[in-house]
Amino acid sequence: MRLKFTIISQIFLFSFIASNVSAGDIVNKKYREQFLTEDAQKSYYRNQVNAAKFFDRQTSGVNGLVESFRGSSIYSYDMFTRAFIYGKNGALDGHSFTYDGAVAALAYLVCVQPKKAADILKVYQKEFYCIKNDKYGLFNSYRGDKEGTKWGLVIGVDGDRMHVGPTVWIAIAALQYTAITGKLDFLPLVIDICKWTENVEHYKFPNGQRGAVSMGYGWGPDWSKVYSTENIISHYALLKMMKEIEALKNDEIKEIFAKKKYTLQDINKEIFAIERWMMEVVYDKNKKTFNMGMNEKGVDAVDALDTVSWAIPALTPQRLAEMGVDPYHLMLFADKEFMVEDKMGTDGIVIKGYDFTNYKGRQKNYKMVWFEGTGFHIAAMQVMSRYAESKGDKKKADYFKQKAKFFMNEMAKASAAGELIDGSLPYTTKKPGDKQTFTTFRLEWEIPRGRKGQWVSSAASTGWHIIALSAFDPLGFDKKNVAYKLFK
Repeated sequence: MRLKFTIISQIFLFSFIASNVSAGDIVNKKYREQFLTEDAQKSYYRNQVNAAKFFDRQTSGVNGLVESFRGSSIYSYDMFTRAFIYGKNGALDGHSFTYDGAVAALAYLVCVQPKKAADILKVYQKEFYCIKNDKYGLFNSYRGDKEGTKWGLVIGVDGDRMHVGPTVWIAIAALQYTAITGKLDFLPLVIDICKWTENVEHYKFPNGQRGAVSMGYGWGPDWSKVYSTENIISHYALLKMMKEIEALKNDEIKEIFAKKKYTLQDINKEIFAIERWMMEVVYDKNKKTFNMGMNEKGVDAVDALDTVSWAIPALTPQRLAEMGVDPYHLMLFADKEFMVEDKMGTDGIVIKGYDFTNYKGRQKNYKMVWFEGTGFHIAAMQVMSRYAESKGDKKKADYFKQKAKFFMNEMAKASAAGELIDGSLPYTTKKPGDKQTFTTFRLEWEIPRGRKGQWVSSAASTGWHIIALSAFDPLGFDKKNVAYKLFK
C-alpha cells in the first residue's frame, strides 16, 4: 500500500510539474547529463522548478526588478567611520544589483521561462534610455522596493556608479534571449549598449592606439583610469556573440544593424583592442595567467577567480591558445590558487569549492567557498571538456567532466546545509554575525550578513547554480548543444 501511494504521489508530482510549471531542456539532455551525477540527473527538473520559484519570490512587485538578497542584517558597516550603523530594515533588502538581474534573466531562460526573462530585460531596456548625470546607461544597483519616476528607477546601494561590467551582462542576457527565442526585440538595445561602451574612456597605448575599455563612471575613484580584467572579458564575450549575430543572413537583423549604424568593422576594432590589452598589459608571463586589472598606480597583480573562469568561455580555449595562453594552465592555476574547503552548517559539513582570491589578494587568515564563483568555474570546466573532446583528448575531456560532477555535488551539499527556501544558496560558506565582517578581497566587498546571523539567499549564487546544472554557457553560443531558434 505504501509503495502504491508513493508511485501515485510521484506520478501526481510529475503531472503537476508538466502541466503547471515549465520544466524542460534548453540544453541537450544527453550533453547536460555528462556533467551530473546520477542523483543530480534525477533531481534536475525539480531543481529547475525550484530555481524559477526562487526568482519568482525575489521579483519585486513594485517595479519587476529581482532583489539580490532578502533577510539581510539591519546593521551596515560604514567604511569611513569603521563602525556599524543600526537601521530599521535589512541593509541589503530591496536592493537589486544589475549584474544579478542579468543572472536572473539567464536562469529563467534555462528554466524554460523566456517570458519572465523578457520581463526583467524590459525593465533595464526602459531604464537604459533614461538620462542620468547627462548620460544614458545603467547604474550598478537599484531599489526594488521603491517606485521609479519618469526619470527612471531609484538608485541603489552602489550609488551613481555606472560600470561597464553590469551593463554588458544585461546585453549578454538579452543576446541569449534573442538566440533562444529567435525574437529581435532587444537587439537594438544590445547594439546601443555596445555603442555606449565604445564611448566610455579607453586605454591608450604609448603609440596612441586604443586599448580596452575602462570601468566607467560614478562615485569613488576616477573609474575612467581603472581597468578591470573581469569587465573587459565580459565585454569581449558580448562582442564575440554580436559578431555571430551580425554574420546571420537575416534581412531584419541587417536592417537593425544598418539603422543603428553599427558594423562588423566596429565590432572587430574593439575585439582587436581588447586582445592587445589582455596580452600586453595584464597577461603575466611568469604566472601564465591574467592579472586583475590596472589603475593609475600600474598593473594590479592581485589574482582573482573570475579572470580565469570567464576568460575560458569568453575568449574561448581555441582563441586563448592562438594568442599564446594555455587554457589548461589557467585551469590548473585556478585549482592551485583558489580551490579551498570550508565548514558549513550546524554539523560543520565540509564544502569544497573556489574562493574569490588567494591569501595575497585578501591578506587575511580565512578562506571561503564563493558559490557564484564555483558555479561559473564549473561552467568553465564544461567548456574545457568540450574543447579537449574537439582535440581528440578523451582523457582530459573526462577529467573535466568528473571535476564538474564533483563540484556540482558540493554545491548540492551546500544547498542542503543552508536549508534556505527553494534550495537556494547563500553567497559564501561564511555566515557572519550582525556585527561581523568578511571581505572578498583585502579592503572591500563585504559578504552579506543575514538578519540575526542567519543565512541569506543570494540571487547570483542561486542563478549560477542552475546555469551550471544546465551545462549552459552564457558567454558564448554553444550551437551544437543548445536549442537556439535564431541559428536554425
